[in-house]
Amino acid sequence: MVDASQAELDGLIHGEMAPGFLGLLLGRLVDRLVEDGGGPAEAAGIRAPVRTFSMMLLLDRADQSVTELARRLGVTHAAVIKTSRALGELGFLARGDDTADARRKPLRLTPAGRAEAARIADYMARAGQVYAGLFEEIGGDLFAVAQAFDVALDRDGFASRMKALSPHVAE
Repeated sequence: MVDASQAELDGLIHGEMAPGFLGLLLGRLVDRLVEDGGGPAEAAGIRAPVRTFSMMLLLDRADQSVTELARRLGVTHAAVIKTSRALGELGFLARGDDTADARRKPLRLTPAGRAEAARIADYMARAGQVYAGLFEEIGGDLFAVAQAFDVALDRDGFASRMKALSPHVAE
């Protein structure tokens, strides 16, 4: 067994191999934002979980099916169903009917859900100001960079790029 120094171990993820651990860093940032955002959201009278805000705001604009929400949010159907159950238990969400297509059962906000969405919209406007300040502080718009990164991965995914470097790596 090799005995690495504490400095070597600390430097592995944050130094020598840092770019390879981008997912770890981004996941940690998301977790921090969700955790740190919970208190201010609660103080604003918001009961919906922070991770449901995007779905609540989409549904505030229009009733949508699970499939439509999954596509817009870039998540699985299962994730939308799980989130919709949680919002339903809070009294914010219900299944509706589509008069044009009896098979389609769009999700819709209840009156309590609409009131919650209004609080969320106000909170998100203030969150946008916080992010703008952070972007100014770090000298770059992290959201714009992340969007460009996402588009680049749409053009040529990570597995494909990895295979180009090491043809023996399976996709």
